[in-house]
Amino acid sequence: MDNISVFGTEDCRFKSYRGHRQHMKNSKIKIIILSLSLIALPLIIKAAGLIPCGGKGEPPCQLCHLFVLLQNIINFILFQFVPPLAVLMIVIGGVMFFFAGGNPASAERAKQILTATIIGLVIIYASWMLVGTILSAIGLSDFGVGLVGPDKWFQINCPIQ
Repeated sequence: MDNISVFGTEDCRFKSYRGHRQHMKNSKIKIIILSLSLIALPLIIKAAGLIPCGGKGEPPCQLCHLFVLLQNIINFILFQFVPPLAVLMIVIGGVMFFFAGGNPASAERAKQILTATIIGLVIIYASWMLVGTILSAIGLSDFGVGLVGPDKWFQINCPIQ
């Protein structure tokens, strides 16, 4: 009997025991990494100074501090996390390309890394500029309570009470 039917679906082969063990091992690793990330994320956010309130010697948290937190996270990603990561990926791609020698597969992989890094940077920063341009064009860059001034749509002013 080659086919197994479960609730109307057919699976033509049993997974091998080795494949099942490898799948379970990969699942456990993913769960461990996710758990550690969820535990470490608040610590990283607090250590990076992204949370503007609630700490020792800081004002109590208010609703506007949520927007300041989001602004701090975006600024951290755009200006402190992405540039060093992009430089690292460009260096890795360059080193891989340099040491590819006569291996066209390695050279192609290095080109893919360099291309993906450059395209990612263009997408990230072009989207930031596009949002700013659109908000300026429709007149919303100098609109709203809590915004600092004209063409400062990306800054949030949260008064401490």
